[in-house]
Amino acid sequence: MFVCNCNGIRCRQVEEAIRAGARRPQAVHKHHGCKAQCGRCLPEIADRIREAGATAASVETAVLKSA
Repeated sequence: MFVCNCNGIRCRQVEEAIRAGARRPQAVHKHHGCKAQCGRCLPEIADRIREAGATAASVETAVLKSA
């Protein structure tokens, strides 16, 4: 599924950029060598970044509790 239609960025590509360290929608675009055009994708990309952060925090908490 496309997240950014203007630049052809798909969900898996957003996730790839997040794993590579993107923490802002602009960083996701930069990771793929482009810039946001219309901006409709920015809220969804931001949501995915927040979700990834929440997931990472949950995993870290679980690891610390099990140690």
